[in-house]
Amino acid sequence: MAVLELPQSSKPLVSVTVVSVICASLMVIRSDNFSVLTAIFLFFLSGFFADMLTAFFHFGFDYVFPYSMPIFGPIAREFRAHHEQPTLDPSDYVVNLTKGAYPSLPVSLIGILVSWLGGDSLGMFLLGGTVTGMSIWALFFHQIHAYAHMGSHLHPEQFNARVAEISQLADQREQIRQFDRLFDTLPIPKVIRLLQRWRILLNPAVHNLHHIKFESDFSSVNGWSDPLTNPIFGMIARSYKQRHMTQD
Repeated sequence: MAVLELPQSSKPLVSVTVVSVICASLMVIRSDNFSVLTAIFLFFLSGFFADMLTAFFHFGFDYVFPYSMPIFGPIAREFRAHHEQPTLDPSDYVVNLTKGAYPSLPVSLIGILVSWLGGDSLGMFLLGGTVTGMSIWALFFHQIHAYAHMGSHLHPEQFNARVAEISQLADQREQIRQFDRLFDTLPIPKVIRLLQRWRILLNPAVHNLHHIKFESDFSSVNGWSDPLTNPIFGMIARSYKQRHMTQD
């Protein structure tokens, strides 16, 4: 029996989501509580929570959701296949934005509702602003993730071979340096590469530590939540692997 799955590409969905995100953002900007300081605060706060949310779902797709589960099952299959064939393509904008639109649309609608109900309350403004910010990060999360792989320029066999070599290095800082050198050779736009190095966007050198053992660095936005989630997810992932090795 076929499992329900979401379309890989949908321009109407992306269009509706963009309109919803813009409306939610305008409601935040027009608030009396909005200022440069609150905007900066909301940028980092929403970025952290959006990053953490992608980490939780990424871990779930890697280790929790069964293939038979409607909607989430096919995504889990795709995520686990991505481990073997890490070929995300940043030039495939419609597909990447479609995958971002699925979580972004409902989150932006929640942001609109919170801002509408909040009135002049500072607390509700911060909540609505955080949720709205998360919807913006969510819309672009798969595009950001794709730039951390550059699948159209880095063949999966070549990538997996380099990961295997880098994984033999004992020092994690040296592993990160080697990944940095690898991605410096790829045609990533200079602005994107700069934001990656500043850790505003997901840094390939850090994210690809995930592809060594698939036990850490599950986030897909900027990596800010990894220090918090890595100890938890790492312990669960190792326990999962050990249990399944024993069963086999």
